[in-house]
Amino acid sequence: MAWTVDHVGAVLVAALYWSGLVDVRPSDAGDEPCPPAPGERVRVAEAIDGDTLFLEDGRTLRLVSALAPKPSADDVTAHTVRLAETARATLAVTVEGKNLGLAFTGQRQDRYGRLLAHAFVDADPQRWLQREMIDKGLARAYALEDNYRCVGQLAAREAVARDAKTGLWSTGLGALGRADRPELLARDIGRFAIIEGRVKTVGVRPRRTYLNFGTNWGQDFTVFVDRGDIARFERAKIDLNGLEGRRVRVRGWIRDDRGPALHMTTPEQLELVDAR
Repeated sequence: MAWTVDHVGAVLVAALYWSGLVDVRPSDAGDEPCPPAPGERVRVAEAIDGDTLFLEDGRTLRLVSALAPKPSADDVTAHTVRLAETARATLAVTVEGKNLGLAFTGQRQDRYGRLLAHAFVDADPQRWLQREMIDKGLARAYALEDNYRCVGQLAAREAVARDAKTGLWSTGLGALGRADRPELLARDIGRFAIIEGRVKTVGVRPRRTYLNFGTNWGQDFTVFVDRGDIARFERAKIDLNGLEGRRVRVRGWIRDDRGPALHMTTPEQLELVDAR
């Protein structure tokens, strides 16, 4: 379905990784700690939605790597509207009129000029807003090509909220997309989704590597990695060719590429669901 460390968290991440349930190995991020250390200080004027804040200095901040539910022109169901307002209200109570410490881990602004940062209430590393919203089931973790640090840790926290059916995970909005139902995924083109399925074959081409989840390449769901991004997976010790037959979970925005497809640019978009 479309529309997303303290000591305990560290143990959780390690357990998920070594069990094969989630892959959180670093790629280009090296051994930098998560959460990142807050630096620049700002003050919040207003919560615009569940992941966007208007600051007193006139700038707008997006909580990078945490995606809250939002109604859209073709999705104004009661569940979506209620969860979107709950996320906004929760964020507002947490931060309006308060100071934040920001940590930038990639591109600092999006094309609309909004800041892209991890945020911490009163610059306290234990008050990581992205983690708090995900823990409450009010956001999902996502990775961007130029902003992916700490997504593995956030995805692990997301898994706990999902298993507990917290927030959005207790509604239809929390349903995982099925790679074996491309006709349903096709309805969500242009939206963010978390999709699970078994890789049937891996196709290596000069420009791309394809993870095929069916045999009809013109209709079935496909994940592709461009040649220029493969090095990230190699550094994370992920053999894309070795994913054939593996059950995986991928996250990102669905596009139309001769059937529903997902462009994977970083290892943080990939979780290994089955264990060897």
